[in-house]
Parts: sequence; structure tokens; C-alpha cells
Amino acid sequence: MSLEVRGLAMQFGDARVGAPGMPHTMASTKALRAPGAATRADVPADAPSGLRDITFSVNGADCLAVLGVSGSGKSSLLRTMAGLQPRAAGLIRVCGRDVTALPPEQRSVVYLHQEPVLFPHRSVIDNVAFPLQVRGIAPREAGRRATEWLARLQVDELASRMPQQLSGGQRHRVALARALCAEPAVLLLDEPLASLDPAVRRDVGDALQVARRASGAAMVLVTHDLDDALAIATHIMTLGHGLQTALDTPDALLAAPPSLSVARLLGIYAELAGELIETAAGTTFRWAGGTVPSAETTASRARGAAVACVRAHDVHLQRCDASGILIDDPRAPRLTVVGRRDGVSEAWITLRDAAGANIGVRTGSGTDVRIGDGVQVTLRHARIFSPD
Repeated sequence: MSLEVRGLAMQFGDARVGAPGMPHTMASTKALRAPGAATRADVPADAPSGLRDITFSVNGADCLAVLGVSGSGKSSLLRTMAGLQPRAAGLIRVCGRDVTALPPEQRSVVYLHQEPVLFPHRSVIDNVAFPLQVRGIAPREAGRRATEWLARLQVDELASRMPQQLSGGQRHRVALARALCAEPAVLLLDEPLASLDPAVRRDVGDALQVARRASGAAMVLVTHDLDDALAIATHIMTLGHGLQTALDTPDALLAAPPSLSVARLLGIYAELAGELIETAAGTTFRWAGGTVPSAETTASRARGAAVACVRAHDVHLQRCDASGILIDDPRAPRLTVVGRRDGVSEAWITLRDAAGANIGVRTGSGTDVRIGDGVQVTLRHARIFSPD
């Protein structure tokens, strides 16, 4: 049970085959795996229009989310693995078998497009059974397997309906059942939760979790939304400038992004400009709101301009007392709250320093500060990078 992707390279937009909305199915095996991962934290800005040196690993029943901005090559990567787009270099193996030169139908891969397309003249059960019928499976057996997958994804009561009678979330579940009924080793998902309203996103996300565990197939999905990746994936890979820039578990990647560009892509950090200085206690990050001791940083350089990336739960704001004195540390720089925007679980606070510069920080939505308050900021942990 393995798939190896080593040194894969391809040009963007060099499509070969494949109609939008239809899954491409191949013969059955059970896993996707690659033997390692090469990552690059910082890459040239003049990278060519394509991907290169892509190497990653996904085991059976696991899910790799490929995260990147629009145009970073996420869909090109999926299409190349599926055999729908030519590669420029690299090796692809499924379960120890070299499939690099094989046509799509012989790779044991299903590629499910963002917008699922069901056969409008077939019922739900006939749509789901279709891949098995094409293989020559007896109608009774194909119907039994299709019914099992509909039940696993909790849409078996829709078996006799026609596609036009389904809601958006139901259509996604039926299309997923059809893809899994083909018994692929690898399931490739192109933005599976995009363009869905919140309730349907949760519904389809739950279905993908069920599918991942029940099928034993390896899943690779591409997305530009971190929340989608966190909802489904066991590992996350980021793309930038034509290369993979990070590959790790979600918890590890969020705790320690390897570069400033990856931290920005994740989109959950406030950036604070400052500098690294040498003190008696060691390297310290100094910014308009105070300092962060070296023990609480991951500095990569000894001194000079730097950027601190801080998550909301690592930011603590303390208001001044009635006399205007900072409570925790009277010597700390005083910042003024000049703006606040609250979300469901976080608040975006705009602070102004003594020089009149605005600084944005994220903190918990329950933080008790108001516009006009003088505050002291404590950073419990910061990831320090060199500025771009």
C-alpha cells in the first residue's frame, strides 16, 4: 500500500484530458504513500510558471491537504498525479507499481472535481453504481455496493431520486459515494468545500471524514482555505513560487511555520515589526510594545530588523489602571487602542504607539479592552523571521 511521488515537475495549464465535473476512475488498490518529503522554506521570487521538485507522502486512510494561493499550481498537481496533465520530470508509483507513464484509467486513482456532475438521466443509485457497471460487475452486486456507500455517507434514503431533486450538499455526498464505489487507491479532491454555504460545508466535510476512514484510500485535497484543511487533513503541504514550502502535521505547522511566507499563507498570525538585539540574557526581540525574551522566540539571526508572527492566544492585553499607570509593568511602553473588530472567537485590535504608528494584533474575543484604553501587550510566544 504505497505511492511514491519523487521530484515531480510540471508546467501550469498544460492539460491533456478530462471533462470538468466528472470523476476519472481506475482499477482498485488501497493506499497512497510516498517515502519522504523535501521542503524549501525560502524560494526565489522569479520562479518559473510551473511546479518542480514535489515529493510527499500520504498513507492509506490519511489525508494530505495542499494549501496555496490561487495560481500556485494546486490543481495542476492533482491533474498530473491523475494522469490528466503531462509531467516534465519525476516519478509516481502506486502500491509499488510505477504508474508514471500509464493512462488515467490504469492508475487506481479517482479525481473528483470541485463541482460534482451527476448523470441527469440516471437515479442516485444508478449514478453511484456506474463505475462498477462499466467494469462489468453484475447489476445486483453493483447495486449492493452502491447502497453500502450511500448508507455510509447517510444518503441511502435518496437512492431512487433523480439528481435534479437533490440539494447541493446531497449532490456532493452522492458524487463522493460514486467516486468511492470505484474502490480507488487514491482519491484526489479539487477544492471540495469551495462555493458551499457554511451548513453545507460542515455536511460535506463530515462526509469526507467518514469516507477517509471507511474507504482506506489515501486522500489528497487542494484548497486555499486553512479551515477546510484543518477540518479534514492529517497533514498539510504548502506551495509557493513553484515549490513545496512546508509539509507537516497541522499542529506542528501551526506551531512552527518554517518561513514568513508560510506564516502569511496560513493567515492566523499578527505580524509585528521590530528588531533583534543582544542583551545580557541573550537575543531579544524588541518592538513598539516591549520585548520578547529569547527563550520565547525562535530567532534565526543574532541582530537586526525582524518580524514577529504571533497567534491570537499568545497575545495578552492589560489595561492601565484609573491613574493611567500600566498595571503589570510600569516601565513597559504604553499603547493606545484605536480600533477593534470582533469575530466569532478572535478580536482584531488596532493599537497606536507613541510615534503614531498603528499596529494590528489578534487576541481572544473576550479581551476586555475598548477604544481609547491605554494598554500593555505581553507576547507569550512569537515566531521570529527576517523581513522580506
